Amino acid sequence: MSIGPAVVVRFSSLGDVVLSGAVTGGLEPVTFVTRARYLEVAARLPGVARVVALKEGDSFAALASRLPAGVLRVDLHGSLRARLLGAWSGGSWRRIQQDACRRHLRVAFKTAPGRTVVARYAAAAGVSAVPPPWIRSDGPRDALLVAPGSRWAVKRWPPARFAAVAAAWEGPVVVLGGPGEEDLCAAVAGPVGPRAEVVADPGFSGVLAALGRGRAALGNDAGLAHLCAAAGIPTVVVFGATSAIDGFWEDRCLSVEADLECRPCTRFGRGECPFGDHRCMDLLSVEAVSSAVRRAGGLE
Repeated sequence: MSIGPAVVVRFSSLGDVVLSGAVTGGLEPVTFVTRARYLEVAARLPGVARVVALKEGDSFAALASRLPAGVLRVDLHGSLRARLLGAWSGGSWRRIQQDACRRHLRVAFKTAPGRTVVARYAAAAGVSAVPPPWIRSDGPRDALLVAPGSRWAVKRWPPARFAAVAAAWEGPVVVLGGPGEEDLCAAVAGPVGPRAEVVADPGFSGVLAALGRGRAALGNDAGLAHLCAAAGIPTVVVFGATSAIDGFWEDRCLSVEADLECRPCTRFGRGECPFGDHRCMDLLSVEAVSSAVRRAGGLE
């Protein structure tokens, strides 16, 4: 049963916007506020009736004027920008608890993990989280979807290893990427040959259309892997600097990661390995990841 209508704010990034799908259905009808880049994704989430996109140059007053009055307001971002929007729009807000201190301690001293993102979203919204799928994707379910990119270097498994796993898949392969990842996607698709195609566009239209092809998916700990799992695709996630127990929530997902005392070494990501060897990724073999992909696809 929904407790909406509601305004939900989550400006970025892709993975965090996608995870909002765990609670939006319980708040419907939802006016979702996000960056313009994520408009197409947010519009697909359960219970979202309208998306208000934050564009470059928008003032908080202008953005606040586009929000409905007298409804439940939920801030799933917790940033200064989200708080300023709350001040401009008025009303009472439910806000996510960032648990920043506990998350810093987790990285520095390898203490026990805190609450997952989804658990904190549910607490802020006052609803029970629901498992995926959250995004409908119809199609033949015949392909392996591969998402080899990440904003952070320490979260990237080598593209040659992604290519080797993709080449071993007996069927179509779709390599997914975002702006600036065209060459990376081509490097993964090239060794596979004509069975592979690349979908890397400035928006998400092509990626969203490709989700219906996914029998299984493979990616780094980044937004496109979250998106695949949100569509109900069994997804294998390769973890390096971060760890699955720190927030990768999907019961449809298989994690592949090395048991190293230095992990996790970052909350979100970083430009380089602090020890200079990137063992957390180098230790993950093509064979181990391929086996997980076959299990995800129901082939093993």
